[in-house]
Amino acid sequence: MSAPLTPSPLDYVGRRRFAFYPPIAHIDPNEWLLGVGDRSEVQVVNAQTGREIWVSRQYIGAVSETSSPLLIVGLTKALDFRGGSVEPRVKQIIEMPPAAGIEEEAINRSPTPASVVEIRLESRADSAFNKAVLATCICAIVLALLAGLVTAAIRF
Repeated sequence: MSAPLTPSPLDYVGRRRFAFYPPIAHIDPNEWLLGVGDRSEVQVVNAQTGREIWVSRQYIGAVSETSSPLLIVGLTKALDFRGGSVEPRVKQIIEMPPAAGIEEEAINRSPTPASVVEIRLESRADSAFNKAVLATCICAIVLALLAGLVTAAIRF
């Protein structure tokens, strides 16, 4: 037995105007009416310009109501309107050329590995903490021996 179909978030829109969030880039204004649809896509019509576009249902998120007369239809990804179709927005990275000084350094750099610099660490025997611990231990032993001698002298 199959599970009952869950209604699409767009079933709640009906003939009301709505806005996409985040808005679809490169197409204004952000005020839409629901057109026809099928299993994979839905047609939306711009309420002011009459432009019709198709949006894949995989990008349609939740519908929420605000205090304004427009409903908000959430999009799961930021979308871009290019060439008459809607596509996910992709941030393009433009590589900057290196600065002139850096380029010259890279050219003049020798192909040999970098020289190894010796790192001298403080030896553990010479550290101030170790000297203090050693002096405290010696003082404790000397005091224990003196206390033992004093108690032995008192008994005799």
